[in-house]
Amino acid sequence: YIGTPSGLFRGYPGDAQETCASYDPRIRPWYVAATSGPKNVILVIDVSGSMRDFGRLELAKDAAKTVIDTLTNFDYVGVVIFSDTASTLYTTTMVPASSANLLNLNSAIDGITARGTTNYEAAFREAFDLKHSIY
Repeated sequence: YIGTPSGLFRGYPGDAQETCASYDPRIRPWYVAATSGPKNVILVIDVSGSMRDFGRLELAKDAAKTVIDTLTNFDYVGVVIFSDTASTLYTTTMVPASSANLLNLNSAIDGITARGTTNYEAAFREAFDLKHSIY
């Protein structure tokens, strides 16, 4: 099979699929691993009260889980959530992107609720502290 940067996917031998329009190889772990090396990924998610409007929080959660689902065992990941204050989600250090850690992170992301105001400074401080936890 082949997956291209434009999203084209071809498999050989081909077989008929009813839901092929929803398949995008660019978000599959095999494609991400082949097009980049090991990564340290920190996701910063706004959970302030304004994220309740227009389904923003659900969109942010879906985006975060999509990124997490592309990670491989060679990657490290951490999640920072922020509103009035900032904190890490699931663990206080970057963790290997093992199946168990990814499952726990996705579950923790599902449990996020919106509250408070927006404090970007706290978010970036927490993200940089998390970055330094791996070195």
